[in-house]
Amino acid sequence: MFGCEDLVNRLISDDLNGRLLGVLMIDQLNRVLLIDDDEVTNIMHRRVIEKMRPALEVNVATDGNAALDLLEGYIAEDSSFPDLIVLDVNMPGMGGFEFLDEYVVRGMGTSGKRIILMLSSSVQEAQKERAMANPNVHSVVDKLMSPENFLELVDEFI
Repeated sequence: MFGCEDLVNRLISDDLNGRLLGVLMIDQLNRVLLIDDDEVTNIMHRRVIEKMRPALEVNVATDGNAALDLLEGYIAEDSSFPDLIVLDVNMPGMGGFEFLDEYVVRGMGTSGKRIILMLSSSVQEAQKERAMANPNVHSVVDKLMSPENFLELVDEFI
């Protein structure tokens, strides 16, 4: 029986591993925040990002409240905010849209260039329109994308 790490390693092909090392230059990123309640998705996205740039700091929060706490910690420490936030739409507790509302209320979306990519396992047009109406959101995509498609998506915005 395989654990989540083993499953993700099998999902990420050798071809992708080779492309990651030479194709992308994401030196302008310092920190990435993954906000998703799904462990396998977080592991896959972390692996893809770490293959692209091993020294990049990748943090994970499993709901919107935990993510806001993490971001508040960055503020308290006068530390840099994530340059890229990958945000799931549907999570228990505080979901993606509630996170975005609170992100704005707390003034977190006003400084610096941050990229928020929203993920949904069922991208509905109404969700997409609601997300894209928020100036902090740059894209809404299918959460069930392959590692290769995630790589291409990140490359598009960086």
